[in-house]
Amino acid sequence: MKKVDILTSFGRYSNHSLVLKAKLILASMTGNSYFATPDPTLAEIKAAAEALETAIVEAKEGTKAKILAREDRYALLVKLLTTLALYVKFTAKGNEQALASTGFSLSKKPEPIGVLTKPQNFRIEPNDIGTIKLSLKTIYGANGYQYEYRKKGEVEWNFLMDTKSKVLLTGLESGVQYEFRVTGMGTVAQRVYSDIVSSFIL
Repeated sequence: MKKVDILTSFGRYSNHSLVLKAKLILASMTGNSYFATPDPTLAEIKAAAEALETAIVEAKEGTKAKILAREDRYALLVKLLTTLALYVKFTAKGNEQALASTGFSLSKKPEPIGVLTKPQNFRIEPNDIGTIKLSLKTIYGANGYQYEYRKKGEVEWNFLMDTKSKVLLTGLESGVQYEFRVTGMGTVAQRVYSDIVSSFIL
């Protein structure tokens, strides 16, 4: 299972949002027993956030120099927060409680998919002598598909595994009626099959 982690990308933040994020991290990291020696220091983060906040106001004058100064201060704060995030990741060593206490955004845990849904829109299409096309709607969470087929009246199924939701079966006996079904393959062993469909082979 994927472990919870913190997000280390800050380029998506607007100027004002980055300042607010930095302030949240500062408040969360100050006195935080999990992280006794932040690197860079919280004082450096605080100074960079305040500098960007000032530059945002000054850039409203619209001069090129003020706008460039704001961009420089934005880049510096992003650099410092990214470095601090790496320190947090290294120090926490996967401790979810510690990571959650920092103010950094957390990556989401993937939801367990469990048993896959029943295959839908399973279709068969005779293609050429001794061949047939099989297709179905892609199943969310499936790592692959197990296509099964047998001559009408037989008990045992033959099968073909493939990662694609469309396959071409070959080597079938012409003029014989076959039955087909399919199931998705995921992380859970339990399988849910499609309805059985049948067709004569060209």
